[in-house]
Amino acid sequence: MFNFRHNDSDTVYGVLIDISSGTVGVAIVASPHDGKLPRLIYTHRNTMRITKHGAELSENIRRVREALFSAALTLSQEGKQVLSEFDSKAVITKMYVTCSSPWSYTVARTVHFEDNVPFKITRSIIDDLIQSAESEILNHVRTVEHVTSNDFSIVERATVDINVNDYPVVHPLNLKATILGLSHIAGLVPQEILDAVNEVQEKLFPETELRAHTYMLVMYCVMREIFPRLNTMCIVDITGEATEFAIVENGLLIENTSISIGSNTFIREVMETTGKPAADIQSHMSLVGTDAHLSTTEFAPHIDAYKNQIIQTITGLLEHRAIPADIVVTAHRPFEHFFAPIIENAFKETLHNEPHTLSIRQNIIDEISQGGGDDVYLALGARFFHKLHGCGELHYE
Repeated sequence: MFNFRHNDSDTVYGVLIDISSGTVGVAIVASPHDGKLPRLIYTHRNTMRITKHGAELSENIRRVREALFSAALTLSQEGKQVLSEFDSKAVITKMYVTCSSPWSYTVARTVHFEDNVPFKITRSIIDDLIQSAESEILNHVRTVEHVTSNDFSIVERATVDINVNDYPVVHPLNLKATILGLSHIAGLVPQEILDAVNEVQEKLFPETELRAHTYMLVMYCVMREIFPRLNTMCIVDITGEATEFAIVENGLLIENTSISIGSNTFIREVMETTGKPAADIQSHMSLVGTDAHLSTTEFAPHIDAYKNQIIQTITGLLEHRAIPADIVVTAHRPFEHFFAPIIENAFKETLHNEPHTLSIRQNIIDEISQGGGDDVYLALGARFFHKLHGCGELHYE
């Protein structure tokens, strides 16, 4: 168990845990009260072994639990020493957890209240709209197979936009309107994952305040902070067993969907056709983009199959909304250069124009790592931890 001494400074220390479908990352972050940026003090990531055949969902959850406890124990030993050397009086008070697809589901809904006669906006009316938005979110979630077959819990709720007579307003209470619109986001995580996180907290960090978030909401919040003038973008995240898409339009997260194929799934399919071990395939993929003479010919059928699934997803989204040309692609470090061009080509072929891929590594990592490694997911979590209100949640009191 951590046994840190009392911290008399204005710096808040927290534990970050990033739960993906193939890895679990942990970190210690320092958030100075008057500092522009946080500081990653320590990072560590456990990567789960890839087997030839994909495991059942229950088996995947068990493996994630094991990786979570293993990473947390490493943090309690190595991280404690690093933090003590950084600040001998440090005490951890926060524990923030982010979950990626398929261990998370982020849904946004916009609802309206209209009347022919101007009405006064009250807390009660706004609360009723929030309830209506959450009802729509839950109804939508019940239609999603992987959610309904498992016990998911809402871990966060955020009201990110309020419009009065079609104009955005930060302080709407007591204003008069004929149209009131509200955009609300809810994030869901499997209860089994939450139970494991709660166990880690009870055993290792009993004094901390625990908060859980979905990765896509964290990503959306940090992008709003880093690119405040960029109102539209498409976020694509490749985890071990899934690829998740989110669309930001007019500054709002309005769409979120995923497909059940990611880096592990890709590697597993190559293993089955080539007979090569996972380690060799991973090593080859990690060198793509760094070695100009490296051939990906043996991956070609799998690259085409993955790209076609991306195209199908984009095409499906195009049926009811525009797709932004600005895209952000995130993947774990060994595979960034491998998957980014595939995503870009899928967007190019579907939208018939050249997508603009936003580079976030320098903004996200280089400014704050200072010995904390190069893990983009933990760096995103650190930015979110440091400035939670960056996601624009409205406090309309």
